[in-house]
This record gives sequence, structure tokens and C-alpha cells, in this order.
Amino acid sequence: MEQVMDQDKPTLTISEGPRAASWVLEVRDDGGARYLPITGERLVVGSAPSADIVVRDATVSSRHCSLFMDDNGLWITDLASKNGTYIGGARIKEAWCNLGASISIGRSLLLLGEGAAAKDDKPIRGHGGGDDLRPLPGVVGSSMAMRRTAAFVRRLANYVHPVLIAGETGTGKELIARALHTEGPRNDRPFVVLNVAAIPRELVESELFGHERGAFTGATTRRPGAFADAEGGTLFLDEIGELPLEAQPKLLRALDGYEIRRVGAVGSGVRSNVRVVAASHVALEARVEEGLFRRDLFHRLEAFVVRVPPLRERKSDVAAIAQSILASSCAEIGPRTLAPGGLGRLESHDWPGNVRELRNVLIRAADLTSHQGVIDAVHIERAMRPQSTARPPLTLTPQSARALFAQHGNNLSAAARAAGYARTSFRKLLGREDDKGKAGGGKME
Repeated sequence: MEQVMDQDKPTLTISEGPRAASWVLEVRDDGGARYLPITGERLVVGSAPSADIVVRDATVSSRHCSLFMDDNGLWITDLASKNGTYIGGARIKEAWCNLGASISIGRSLLLLGEGAAAKDDKPIRGHGGGDDLRPLPGVVGSSMAMRRTAAFVRRLANYVHPVLIAGETGTGKELIARALHTEGPRNDRPFVVLNVAAIPRELVESELFGHERGAFTGATTRRPGAFADAEGGTLFLDEIGELPLEAQPKLLRALDGYEIRRVGAVGSGVRSNVRVVAASHVALEARVEEGLFRRDLFHRLEAFVVRVPPLRERKSDVAAIAQSILASSCAEIGPRTLAPGGLGRLESHDWPGNVRELRNVLIRAADLTSHQGVIDAVHIERAMRPQSTARPPLTLTPQSARALFAQHGNNLSAAARAAGYARTSFRKLLGREDDKGKAGGGKME
């Protein structure tokens, strides 16, 4: 983002680009999310019923800002609003915007995307290909990267072939898998999740295919297995790269349409009608080269590959995801508002831990504010470095340690916490010098 200050009036220049012939404004307010086309006329945004774009938000002025599209992009003008208009955490009077811009007004967001919509209840479709670019159910994010992912997922939803979802930890691979299931013809059948990495090695086959009673020590009852549980629906195998080598041939056989047999079963097995969706945060090609993953199984799983972009590649989604996290956590942390400065700090971070890291930072930042407080940049900064909020250990002599010990009623744990010491270190400090073992004359609890 480049800020340009004119001598007459301050203007924030976001970017320049070609004429935005068919842009869509996503409005996220207290009423939810909806999509509106941006036309060539000047549009007033506000909370008043007379506004061209009505925002359902009491913190938005009746005539808050105006939007106008021309050959260079979208021109935004603040209409002397009470709470201001912000882009990327910077308060603006006038600004140029291009695709991907995130505009904050009150508690609400205006997100600028590409597409053409006749009205807000119609799908948004891309240029040329006719793909449905609406965000996926349960997946927050309207960036073009996520809209293209949504279009691809909707195409794949009607297939029966396996799908491999690749992406860094915390990008929401399970949400994409659920959307694949929800958007397809199997949505009235089970969606079963199995985290391969969380299963003990010796129980992987049993968890996948089931077992008969007495098949092994501890098998006191018959168990159907994940494939049977997901019959007619979708089986999501998370962290597929951790699947033990000895179980991989049986999974390959199941994917090739052959029979599935429970552990300990005799005779023929049963055919499975399950769509398998797998996910991995590590490159399966590398696991193949290391000899840890069968090449034939890899090629069977990679019929289609959906890559979930990391958060650093879709910064325009940060605002919407942050607001969604705060809303879903309201019962735990109470109502919280994200100030433009806080949003700007969030959008400037690269988020190596992706959405999971963003959630943790927001929860810690909310804890630093008062009830119904506003999360600002200073809260975000402190929450990003939680170790810096901890008080460093006190510099203690044996005498001062004993005094602290006495102040806390001769409670070793309480005194050690107050000093920032481990129990064992504080105990050793108490026992030094001539009166060793007589610290405070009390019991060390």
C-alpha cells in the first residue's frame, strides 16, 4: 500500500488498474454477508434506508461514504462519518481501490472482488468460464484466490474420484473437505473424519476397515471401521502422509474398487461406496522419494489436487476471518470489536501458522481488553509476542527469597510463582547460607 499526501487534501492511493467492468462488493455487517454489483454511478453507503447500499450496523453513519467506479478503479470518499472510513488500518478521506481491497466502516467490512451479480441472492460468476465464485459454505474468505478455489471445489464435488487437499498447517483443509461433501450429491450421507497421524500404528487397519471380535488383544466387540461408517458418503483422511507403509496397499485396493475386509474376517469382503478425500501439510512427492509413501497410492490419490492458499497469499481475507473468529468466540471471550488499527496490524503480519495462529492471537488480544473492549494495534502487538507479557524472574538473594516465602504464608508454590522461579530452583535458594533447611520455619507446600 502506498500513501500519497496531496497538498490540498490527503489521499490514500491503493493501486491502479484497468477498468473494473464487473466488480462485486461483498458487504459483511450485522445481517451477515451479501454481494452487490458495482455500477458506474455514484453509490452512497450508510445505515439510512435511503442509502444506495444499506449497511446493517448501528456504528455506521446514515451517509457514511460513497463509491464511484471509473477507468482506474474504485474511488471512495468518506462523507464526514462519525467513526471514519479505513483501508488497511489507515483512516482515509478519499482513496483509490482495486480488487482485493478491504474497507472498514464501523463494525462492518466492504470487500471488493471480481465477478458479475444481478442481485445479492444470485451466484457470482467469473469471466469467460462461468464458474461459481461464491465463497464455500463454512469457509470465510472472498479473495480471488479463495473464489477460484471455491469454483474448483464445486466442479469436483460432483465427481467420485479421490481428491488430495494440499496446504500448510492451519489453512482449513478440513473445511474444504467438508465443502466438497456439502456441495456434492453425497451431502445427505455421512462425512467421516479420520486423522491418520493420531491413530496408533498397530490400530490403523482396524480404524480404516474395522475388525472382528477377538481379532487381536482388546478386540472385545466387532467394529465396522471408517469405510463402513462413511458408506455412501465421504471419508476424509487427514494427514495421509503419516499412513504406515504396511497399511498403504490395503487403502490402494479399496480406492481401486476392490473388496474391503475387516481385520480377522474370513471369506470375501464387501465393496465400498465411499468417496475418499485426503489431506496433507507435507509434500507427498517428497514422502514418495524418501520411500515413506507408495508411488502408486500417491498417483491414485492425486486424481485431483486442491491447493489451499496460505493466509499470507490472501491478506484481503484477514479482516473477514478475524471478525468471524471474534463472533464465534463471543460466548467465551465476550463481545469484542476490532479497531482499524488492530486490523491494520493483523493485515501486516505473514501468519506462518495461518488461521490457527490468527485465532490464537485474537483470543489473547481479547483477553488484554476490558469487557466489550476494542482490540487495537497495541493489543495485537502484545498478543503476537505472548512471552514478552510474562514478568521476568526477580533477582533474589537467599534473604529476600525467605522474605517472599514468608509473605506467601510459607507456601513454596505461591512464592515461586511470584518470583518467576521454578519450584526446585526457589527451594534451593531458600536452603542456602547458614540457616539451610530453616526457611521461615514453615512447611513447604
